[in-house]
Amino acid sequence: MLLAAVPLFSTVLPPLFDYPNHLARMHVLSEGGNQFYAVHWEPLPNLAQDLIVPSLAQLMPLDIASMLFVIAIFGLITGGTIWLNRVATGAWRLWPLLAFLLLYNRMFLWGFLNYLFGIGVALAGAALWLALEGERFWLRIVSSSIVALTCYLSHIAAFGFYALVIIGIELSPAWGELRARRWLALGGRMATAGAQFAIPAVLFFGYWHPAAAGGISYAAFSRKADLLFSIFDNYDRAFDIVCFAVLLGLLGWLAATRRLRLAPRLAGAVGLVFAAYLLLPSQIYGGSGADHRLPVAMFLLLIAASAANFPNRPTGAVIAVTAALILVARMAVIEYVWLRADHIYSADLAGVDMLPRGAKLAVAYPASAVNFAPVPEVHLAVLAAARREAFVPTLFANEGQQPIALKPSYNMLAEAATPGELWAVVAMGRDAGTMVALTRALQQYDFVAVTAGEPWDLPPTRCLRPFFKQPTFAIFTVLHDAVCGSPEG
Repeated sequence: MLLAAVPLFSTVLPPLFDYPNHLARMHVLSEGGNQFYAVHWEPLPNLAQDLIVPSLAQLMPLDIASMLFVIAIFGLITGGTIWLNRVATGAWRLWPLLAFLLLYNRMFLWGFLNYLFGIGVALAGAALWLALEGERFWLRIVSSSIVALTCYLSHIAAFGFYALVIIGIELSPAWGELRARRWLALGGRMATAGAQFAIPAVLFFGYWHPAAAGGISYAAFSRKADLLFSIFDNYDRAFDIVCFAVLLGLLGWLAATRRLRLAPRLAGAVGLVFAAYLLLPSQIYGGSGADHRLPVAMFLLLIAASAANFPNRPTGAVIAVTAALILVARMAVIEYVWLRADHIYSADLAGVDMLPRGAKLAVAYPASAVNFAPVPEVHLAVLAAARREAFVPTLFANEGQQPIALKPSYNMLAEAATPGELWAVVAMGRDAGTMVALTRALQQYDFVAVTAGEPWDLPPTRCLRPFFKQPTFAIFTVLHDAVCGSPEG
């Protein structure tokens, strides 16, 4: 755990794609809102960080509180996997320590922190469900209801994973009672298992109204195999492929030689989660990458549900040492990239800190910038909302997703000029058809932050004056005069 935490405390800002946006939102929540943003608490299924970090920030600096939340994710995922393996297999083993290899996965690098926190809760909750199987039914219902509610409030996708695991755990005994015609026992089992989902069901159907529109779409089915690689996909593609191949080779060898045993109570859960992964679409009503999230949860569940029986102790020792060396090597690669990110972010944040307090900062970037990068800068400008109390229109404040909303006048301003539209005009001098509306919208800002994900130069313009410049991140002052305020400006 100490090794896994080293990169977090060696950088001014973890290079997770969405992390700067999350951090800015935590600041607004801890302040209770401001002139630009209003706080509207609702029982949304995406609140893990929003509930925990602002509370911690009352006791310590916000940056440290956010880091501790990430470490809590690591602890829940690894601890939940180890405990579930102990309860399911009946013994403490070194085998579930493989979970540490999966902490820095692609979902983590995207910054999907609430989801990963929920996965940790789900794994620990499944262990608790099995551990209390022989206890009084009311104790099991109360404890599992707390877990289910916590999982639901953490993230809706993590709650779905938890529900699948619980159903999978109960499939085998329920089938036995059905075949034996023990109707009373079957009804009691179903009622006990289902009771924990009562409160989340009420919240889901009664209070949650996702604002995202859109339909359901599937990517090519062959992508399902490729997405499994996301559990190791970090910064060095060749090295990550080798790590993934070693894990698959280990699992395949153990399975082929019948040395990998699945715990009977979790075998159904593994099969059910894998079936759900195959059936999940890539897009569900505005939620993208629905199936992208599941591989890391699926592999963690597989590790928790299994027990390896090596031919002899030397073989087990060689495999353990190999796994440890891979972990150290992976952390070394991650630390190298994150130290490079620290230099870039430190320089960029110096420009953000130069902004006057309360400024209005527009954001411009191309659509291609919204993609994975070792050192992402797309959301870096949003930290002006935390560091300079500025208005930044790209702060995550979506109805049905976050407990924050832009105040009406600023919401209209944010919708008047999206980052992609501003990029086309500000950085490329194109799209003259929308120049009038965009010029008027841009004139309501004091500055504009521009990033492209790669070095670029702004075309000459008389309405933007350089304020701060780095190779891939820059801030310009918006000039307010009669010429710039007109369509011809």
